[in-house]
Parts: sequence; C-alpha cells; structure tokens
Amino acid sequence: MSHVSTRSFVRTARLAAAWGAAAALFCDSHRAHANGRYPKADQLVIAPDDVEFLTVRATFGFLVSHDSGKNWDWICERAIGYSGVQDPTIGLMAGGTIIASLAEGVARSTDRGCGWGFSEADLGGSPVIDLTVRKDAPNHALALVWDKQTVGYSSRILASADNGRSFLPYGKPIDQAVLVTTLDVAPSNAHRVYASGTRSIDGVRSASLFRSDDDGQHWSEYQVPFDPKLEQGVYIAAVDPEDADTVYLRTNSAAVSRLLVSHDGGEHSSPVYSGSLLSFALSPDGRQLYFGGEDGLHGGLASDLKFDKRANLRVLCLAATTDTVYACSDEYSGFTVGASKDGGSTFEPLLHLKTVRGPLTCSAAECEKDWSLVSAQLGLSNERDAGASGGDAGAEGDAGGTSVRPASAPKQPSCSFTLSQSGGASTFGLLLVLAVAHLTHLRKSRPRSRLPAK
Repeated sequence: MSHVSTRSFVRTARLAAAWGAAAALFCDSHRAHANGRYPKADQLVIAPDDVEFLTVRATFGFLVSHDSGKNWDWICERAIGYSGVQDPTIGLMAGGTIIASLAEGVARSTDRGCGWGFSEADLGGSPVIDLTVRKDAPNHALALVWDKQTVGYSSRILASADNGRSFLPYGKPIDQAVLVTTLDVAPSNAHRVYASGTRSIDGVRSASLFRSDDDGQHWSEYQVPFDPKLEQGVYIAAVDPEDADTVYLRTNSAAVSRLLVSHDGGEHSSPVYSGSLLSFALSPDGRQLYFGGEDGLHGGLASDLKFDKRANLRVLCLAATTDTVYACSDEYSGFTVGASKDGGSTFEPLLHLKTVRGPLTCSAAECEKDWSLVSAQLGLSNERDAGASGGDAGAEGDAGGTSVRPASAPKQPSCSFTLSQSGGASTFGLLLVLAVAHLTHLRKSRPRSRLPAK
C-alpha cells in the first residue's frame, strides 16, 4: 500500500476474532449521523496521470482538489457508500477514477468523485482492508480482503485489470495462520508483490514480510525484526520505484515505532530509524525519502539513509511529486494540508478546514443534508454563499465560508476495519486495547485457551 497508501497495522487469527468482536461492539455504540470525530486529514493521494488532482481522506469524508490544492470540495460519506466510523484507503487510478476500501466493498467513482458505486467483486460480506494501485499500470489494482472464520480471519487478495470496475481472485492465499494487513507492488517488476502480517506461536508474536515473484502463485516468507512486547504490527511503507528489491517497512507501537529497509527483496530487514512514525513518502525516483509523526518531519537520501529533521510539525500524511512534498498536519501547525518546494523545510498552507468550499456540486444532492453539521465542525458560518460552493469536477472558485469560532466537536475514539499506512497505527492501538479486554474475558471463561497477541 502506498499512499497512503495507503494506505494502510496485525496478529493471529484468534486475536483477529477478538479484535473484530471488540471493534464491532465499540463501533456500533459510537455511530452517529455525522460520526462526531474531531475533524482531521490523514491520507493524501496524487493522481497518476494528473498531478493537479489531489484526493484527501478526512474523518468526515473525502476532499478533492483539481488545481493542486488551491480549492477543495467535500464528498460526504453517504455519497461514497459508507457511514459510521471508517478510514478507507484511497487509490487513484487512470482517468480520474477513485477507489476506496470499505467494510461494504470497494467503492468506485469514474468521474473524480461525482458518481459512486461499488466494484464488482465476490466478497460475501467481507470487508476490504487495504488496496494499492500499480504505479506502472494505474488501471490495475490489488485489494486485500478479510474473511471471518470460525476462529479469527483469513486473508485473500483480489485484482482488478479494468480500472477498478471488477476485482477477481489473485494468486494463492498466504498462510492462513497469518493475518495479512498491508500489500504493495513493485513498480519496476510487474510480477513482484509484497505483503506484511503477523502470526502467533504459543502466544508469542512475530512479524513477516511475504514476497511473490509470480503474481501471487507462490509466496516466500521472511522474518522482520520485531519486539512483541512493544510493537503491535509491521506495515509496508513503500517499494522503491526503480529497484524491486528495496522495500521500506514500519512498525507501530504505543511509544516508539521503527523504520526498516530491505535491499534484498525482504530476505533481510534492518532498522534505520526509531521514533514517531505516522506517515512515509518516497520521491518519484526513489532517491529522497520523507517520514514523520508527532515529533516532526524528517528526510534524507535513500543512498546513505542519513536523516535530518526538516520541520517541527505534526505529520499525519505525506506524499511527494518531483518538486513538491505534501503533508497533512493540524491547524496548530498552521495548516491541514501544506506543500513544500524545499524538501519539507517550509510549507505553504493549501487547506485550512474553514476554507473547504462545501459539497462537490455534482454530488451535492446527497451531501447537502449533512453539510450543516460538518460545516459547524469545520468552523464555517451557517450561511454559505451559493457562489462559493464547490464546483463540478475541474471547476475553480474562491474558498467559501466565513471563519467563526472553532467548532467544539467532541473527540471520540475512532475504529476502522481499514489499516492504511497513514492512519492505522492509532486506530489499531485502540482496537488492541479492546481486543485484549475481550481476550481476558475469554481466558476467564475458557482456562485452556491461549492469549495470542497482535
């Protein structure tokens, strides 16, 4: 998964069952008409064939810009096809097609967010956990699905070769004792696919990277450095665009996470950084890498893996083009989305929550009824000038809405079936607590059961 890639966070099947049960109970008890989470953005994706078309995942739906971030229009959750608390992984495909991983399936828009439907796929009611679009062939994508079993979940991969219209079975399943959580493809090798996951043996967790060189027909498993007492999962951050053997991984934990790199296709992985890791991005040529979290934005050359701190801001997402680094942050840092032309040292604010123009005009019929509540959460005035509302795809206009005092939206814990690169660590941490509580109850009721961990 890239993006936010991904995108895009992991345990054994028994823990997954506990997680799913806890998540379902928790989510159902907190769902509301507009989910009530504190508004933020935590994934940004750049269209593969139009660098001016940006899509951002937010806690209140999607935001789209057709002019490199000068103007932003809102697409509500109900228009996309979901409700409640979810954090879909977004993928941008050829010709302005947007896809998103949902508990309900793969949502798809072929016209830059105007109309939405679901991709054809045999899901059987199973959630789509992650997806990734091939950079070398942006009309192809892979999707990761979890199927509930008597105990836990199994994983399977689906593939689309028709710009997301349909998804069909891909390759052979990875070991069902492993809960797979992220996947990515190598842009320089059409047959190379990576997946990450964890397993538990006698209650001890371990993390693995899986590699296939024949479109998922055969999988090789390689152990990843992992501290089961501290770390909760391992996730694919990116695959080098020019070297299929170079893959970046990150772990997540409640305290300190690690960035790891492998130069031999996953056979050996080594930690290269330890700190707060909420996001990661590679330059299009793979030579520059950027990562960040609660302790700022860091960057450096992939050739020497020496990093320096570029900016003091809370980094919630990252994306990069040849000449621009995009970052999601919060208004305390000065912007919700910003752009840097100097490698992440300084940023020009592109998006403030109070400058969202309103519902994308072509989807406004479905979204207007939710806009009054969302606009209050974003700090917009209740009266919105119709001329400042979001235009049709590609339309330009001034930012709408007059700033009022910030909305006091209640902070509610988030829960999601999607574990994207940019947003899954904090979500997983919460669900892990719930899962452990559920498992503790199971241990008391079934003394012989083991306590697996993620």
